[in-house]
Amino acid sequence: MPNGLALAINILIVLALLSYIVSMILNFFSPYYSTPRKFLKEIVSRFNLKENEKFADLGCGDGRVVWEVYRTYKCISHGYEFSPVQLIYIKLSKALLAPFNKKIQFFEEDFFKVNLKEYDVIYCNLPENILAPLEEKFNKELKKGSRVYTYRYKLPNKKGKSIKVGERQMYEYIF
Repeated sequence: MPNGLALAINILIVLALLSYIVSMILNFFSPYYSTPRKFLKEIVSRFNLKENEKFADLGCGDGRVVWEVYRTYKCISHGYEFSPVQLIYIKLSKALLAPFNKKIQFFEEDFFKVNLKEYDVIYCNLPENILAPLEEKFNKELKKGSRVYTYRYKLPNKKGKSIKVGERQMYEYIF
């Protein structure tokens, strides 16, 4: 009997590792939209956050926008990412650079499943096909006066302000 239990536990461990490896491989084939480092300070300067406001980067990638927002405004800065490859990098940088700083946090969550009502400013550098359902989520959840900034692509149905950043556009929306 104990041998059967040990075998079952080993099989579960192997299956868990295999599923993690497969998810990492699949992430290499999904698009990664990175905010250019050379425009990072210019982009973040447009957010005009106050220290008591909350910021979220949806699909934060390596966390560079979250780190820059905290450095600039000292406000609560959250990043949401579910790519295992990016999460390894984010968690290591957080552990090394600011292990006890509760104002900077990274969450391993699908941002479609997170309630965004607590955020004053949201930034996303995401493809157009994700922005359409995200706009519906913003309309339902964001409090009045919340600001959303998208890099490169517009929200499909909301009027926003276009801001030139380098050779690309960023868009500001007030909900």
